[in-house]
Amino acid sequence: MSSEPTCVAGVRTPAAVADAASGPRRFFLGAGLPIFLLAGAGLYEAVIAALVLAPAEWGWLGEFAREFKVRCFNYDPRTGGMAWSAVFLMVLEPLFIVGVAWLLWRRALAAGRWMQAWRSALAGFGVAAVAVGSVFVFGAGVAADELPPFPGERIRTRLAAPAFQLVDQNGAACSLADLRGRVVVLTGIYGTCATSCPQILIETRKLLDSLPAAARARISVVALSLNPEYDTAELMRAVAAGYGFTHPEFRYMNGPPAVMHPLLERLQFARVKNPVTGVIEHANLFQVIDPAGLIAYRFNLNPRHQAWLRAALLALAAEPRGPEGQ
Repeated sequence: MSSEPTCVAGVRTPAAVADAASGPRRFFLGAGLPIFLLAGAGLYEAVIAALVLAPAEWGWLGEFAREFKVRCFNYDPRTGGMAWSAVFLMVLEPLFIVGVAWLLWRRALAAGRWMQAWRSALAGFGVAAVAVGSVFVFGAGVAADELPPFPGERIRTRLAAPAFQLVDQNGAACSLADLRGRVVVLTGIYGTCATSCPQILIETRKLLDSLPAAARARISVVALSLNPEYDTAELMRAVAAGYGFTHPEFRYMNGPPAVMHPLLERLQFARVKNPVTGVIEHANLFQVIDPAGLIAYRFNLNPRHQAWLRAALLALAAEPRGPEGQ
């Protein structure tokens, strides 16, 4: 006969009632329900952790995680920052349920009855998996439906781009005038960046790979150094090679700081350098220069802008090579 107490202040505990129950009642009064809750909460916590920590290199999952963090946690792809209070709240909610379940059913769980509740654990995993899967399916559908069509000429500008001549990662001098007649994607990165620059380079790599060969042949990418004092030719070559870029389609360009900083200001590449850590917080900016050498569009890493960037490149690549179509 069990020595486990069956009453607390004259009230029968769930464990005691479960001893005389069977079927559904045993599930609700024994270890079945808490195991069900624990299993579902465990999968939920694992998914939240994966979405918060997922790097952009995880392909479609990385993209979904980024969108999820933007919507739920005010994630900023430019700096990698997010509202951690919202993250903690989302993580703590199921833990409260788990805590209540443990408090009410601790005797059944401590007595080892959870070993007989494996079906409840599978059910908990199954229900949580269905819920998580529906979020992925719904989220992907909403993301696709929310992208409006490319506005084209309605948002196009024709601003003169500042002239410059810099040196790329291969030591070759190149000016913006040398690229006249081509469509130029102009962005800004720095070699030791570990937050937004990898995302810029990954999106640029994906963008180029998605273009038809005829359009891609007319497009050049120019990445200006946001840290001219420390971006050496060796570091720039390593960055370009690390992301699979080839020269001269991709040029990582730098010059004397006295030249680079005023140029970045004129091109409106906003940036702030932490004097202690050396980390540079900066905007994720893509400026598109048309075949005539004029700034036609400005985009960022927003999913809508990324879709528009591709559409803009395809449209500009189909234009004549210069003002006179040469």
